Amino acid sequence: MPSEVEDKLEIQQLAQTYADGVMQRDVDIWGSTWAEQGEWALPGMPAPMKGRETLKPFWSKVMEGYPHVLHWVQPGLITVNGDTATARFYVQENIKDAKGDQVRVAGVYDDKLVRENGKWKFAKRDFNVLYRGPTDLTGNFAPYKAGEHV
Repeated sequence: MPSEVEDKLEIQQLAQTYADGVMQRDVDIWGSTWAEQGEWALPGMPAPMKGRETLKPFWSKVMEGYPHVLHWVQPGLITVNGDTATARFYVQENIKDAKGDQVRVAGVYDDKLVRENGKWKFAKRDFNVLYRGPTDLTGNFAPYKAGEHV
């Protein structure tokens, strides 16, 4: 059984792999980070999207509207409990959409993870937007309290 430090390093690597998939626009890399029954909750969605094989084509379709995305993830806060874990990762994105509009997004993922077939995967990712607006940060900031989906 891996140590807690090894588990945390693997989970950190998982978050970086997710970001790498976004930066490369590679659905297979991005999709590899999800548990088979993983759930993704985004602001404005009536319910989380469920299942890796459902998430992948959904993500690909969404990314068509955003041909230029820079996605950075900060090292996360991780708590491991056996074969499950929770984590919080802060992210920033600079986006240029298909119309040429530019936007900066800063947010936080509240994550639940599971060890699936010996590897850590995202079981659920809840994304909270902390800022969305012009790249000069003149837009509106949203409050955030850990564990509360805004």
